[in-house]
Amino acid sequence: MEKRPLKTDFYIQHLYIYVSEADRMALFSGFGFGHFLEAVDMPENLLLLKHPYEEASFNMHTHLDFATREEYSQLKRARSNRRSEFCWVDFRSEKQLNSLTAQEQAELLYLGHKKEPVKSPFFTTLQNDYVYLAGEEKEWTKIYFRRMEKLGALIANHFTQIIRKETNGQHFFRRRMRDLIPELPKEQFHKLRMDMGEGVLLSLADPEKTKNTIELHVRTVGEIDFMDEFWEDIGETIRKPLSGRIVYDRKQKGWK
Repeated sequence: MEKRPLKTDFYIQHLYIYVSEADRMALFSGFGFGHFLEAVDMPENLLLLKHPYEEASFNMHTHLDFATREEYSQLKRARSNRRSEFCWVDFRSEKQLNSLTAQEQAELLYLGHKKEPVKSPFFTTLQNDYVYLAGEEKEWTKIYFRRMEKLGALIANHFTQIIRKETNGQHFFRRRMRDLIPELPKEQFHKLRMDMGEGVLLSLADPEKTKNTIELHVRTVGEIDFMDEFWEDIGETIRKPLSGRIVYDRKQKGWK
């Protein structure tokens, strides 16, 4: 528990996560497609169910657009520049798209429209690892994981990227960030999976204020219905006691 209530400027990044293990789904706020690109080993192709990318390729069998790995930076730019729903599932080859049944195509259309699956979000024909569903307002992102262990790796990589970007060059560190700070261990987030089932806020403290440590604070905040109101009241939320923390100690040179 903190000795005194913290203020919003104590933190440089927040991430809200709610996890449904039964559905193999995580709902994020404060996490977008650009973050996803940096945090995972991206699939070869994305079947675009809803999107703002005008240069996408067109599949004649499904009458749906798709993008290849080489286009992901343009896709990220299009998502940043235009208000639009953004929904996709991954696939390996266009041969898979051409093999989709009428029922599977109908389920894909429903998935993009309703932001939930008819049955399973994972398609036998596509063998997709992810389903990525985001609304027009960018306040939330829903991601289905074929293998839920990838969730811990995604969160660990996400905060590792932020830490390296934010702290590299500050006086707290005397050497290059990559030489000094190891990646956040994904096992730390596997331990938090039960807490994420209740809804948690992960908050990265400003290393300038914590001096000899880098701290990621965990608060159980529950399932949130209105994300815009949640972020408006973030100052009140971070005054709540911590339910846990992950710390990199500079002196001991390790995460704990």
